[in-house]
Amino acid sequence: MDIKLLPLSVKPLSILLCSAALGMTFFSSTSYSQQFLCDATQSSAKELPLLDQACPIGNGLWGKQQPKGSESTFWIQCGVLSKPLSVDEAKVIYQKISTDVWGKIEGRNARCLIGPYNDFAQASKELKAVKTLKPYQQAFIREVVKGAAATPKGVKPIVTQSTVIQPNTEKKVAEKKQSTTVIPAAKPIAKPKPAAAVIMPKPTETKVTIRREAVINGTQYKVPYMIFSDEQFYMEYEMPWNRLNFEGAAKLCQQIGMQLPNAEQWQTLLEAKLMVGEQWPIHLPYWGTERTGLFTNGKTNHIKGSSLLNVMCVK
Repeated sequence: MDIKLLPLSVKPLSILLCSAALGMTFFSSTSYSQQFLCDATQSSAKELPLLDQACPIGNGLWGKQQPKGSESTFWIQCGVLSKPLSVDEAKVIYQKISTDVWGKIEGRNARCLIGPYNDFAQASKELKAVKTLKPYQQAFIREVVKGAAATPKGVKPIVTQSTVIQPNTEKKVAEKKQSTTVIPAAKPIAKPKPAAAVIMPKPTETKVTIRREAVINGTQYKVPYMIFSDEQFYMEYEMPWNRLNFEGAAKLCQQIGMQLPNAEQWQTLLEAKLMVGEQWPIHLPYWGTERTGLFTNGKTNHIKGSSLLNVMCVK
C-alpha cells in the first residue's frame, strides 16, 4: 500500500513532512513555512517505509566538512544494502536516534537512511551514536542543500527567500513505478454463456473508530480511523493511522458530524501540549480547512489537495 510519510517505529516518530509526504518532512531553520515533503510506501507493518525515488537525499559530508546551506536538511546514510532493512532489524538503530529509519530503492540496491534532520548538530550527535553499532560504523551524513551558504560565526547572515519543495504526487517505490493497485486485464470471452445466479458476498462495512480525542475550551477534537477500509495508512506508535487527501479527510469528518479544524483551533490544541504525551500522531501534518496543512511547529501552509495527511476533526 502506498503511504505518504511514514514508518513503523519502536518509539514515537518525529515529524516528517518529507511531502515528500515521507511524504512529508518538515524542515526549516528560519522559516517554518518552507516545507519539504517526500512520498513513501510501506508494503507491510513488518517492513520499513521506502522513500520515493524522487525524494532528495543530497550529497555526503565527509571528514570535517560543514553544511553548505543555512537551511539544509540532513540524512544519516546507514548503508547500501541488497534489500531494505526490516522493522525488526531497524529496532537497534531506533534505540540510538530521535527520528526514523527509511529505505530508498536505487537499482538493485537499497539505501538505509535515518532522518530527516533540520539541525546539523543533532544529526552529528546521532551519527556518533549510530556508529557505535558494529554494522553501521561507516555511516555518514548527507546534506540536501537549501538556503544561502552557511555563514561563519560572527558574520551577519544574508537573509534570502527560499522556495517550497513540492515533490511528485504519491507513487509506489519499486524498481519500476507502478500504481497502488494492479488490476489484471480480463481475458476476452468469445461468447458469454448464461450462468446461474450468483450471490455476491456483502462488502465489508467501513466503520469509523475514534483513536484520540480531547475537549479544549468547549471544542471537541477527535482523530478518526476507518476500519476495514482500503484507504492508505501509516504506522506510528505501532498503530495504523489514516492518511487521506483533502477531499477524503473532509468527508470523513462529515461522516462523524464534524469538520476539519481551522488555524485558530489548531493553535489551541498545540497550546494544550497534549499531543506528544497522549501519543497523538505527529509524523505528518494534519488537514485543515481550505486545503491548509497544519504543522506541529505551529505553522500553516496551503498544500496540494492530493497530499496524504493526518485527519483530525473538530466540533
